[in-house]
Amino acid sequence: MIKIWQSSPKAEQIKFERSRLMLDMQSSLDRFHRLVKYGVLAEQIAVIVIIPVFLFYIYLVPHMLSKIASFLVVLWSIWYMFRLRKVKKRKPKSVTLNYLEYLKKNRGYMKYLKNMTNTAMYWYILPPMTGYFIFIAGPYFDGIIDNTFLFKLILVGIGVSIAYYFYFRWIVKKIYIPRLKKIDELIKAMEE
Repeated sequence: MIKIWQSSPKAEQIKFERSRLMLDMQSSLDRFHRLVKYGVLAEQIAVIVIIPVFLFYIYLVPHMLSKIASFLVVLWSIWYMFRLRKVKKRKPKSVTLNYLEYLKKNRGYMKYLKNMTNTAMYWYILPPMTGYFIFIAGPYFDGIIDNTFLFKLILVGIGVSIAYYFYFRWIVKKIYIPRLKKIDELIKAMEE
């Protein structure tokens, strides 16, 4: 097979390379879309669980700061659910597009998701963590928890925030950048 390919004309070799790139890219896009689909589904389930829990906290917890924090977390969760729905709607459909347009739409979709992941510190980590810190401040100011326990809770919150930050950086490096490079190579090869 390799000898036949090497002895074929250059145009045929390029066509074979392009079709191989297209098959690899389609497989990669299918895995990527499946990953995004299940990621969004998991996030939506988490939001559906978070909202009633924090609504119950608004009713149950006696500390005013904790009630305010719970309300803020509920507001953020509702906003985040709308943002997840927007992600699902932006997914490119391949039915009406030719393959080059489909690749360009997927590149735009990936860049959109990459940008979301790059800025997640500001909209995904900071709002709930702010609610977390306000929530634990309620019992502290009412004298229920001591300084040592408060310090441990603050360290846990900061640790979780840092872990999420590095996790999002890893996602950009390992998932988005390689796929964007592949899709750019294929678009360039198809436009030639």
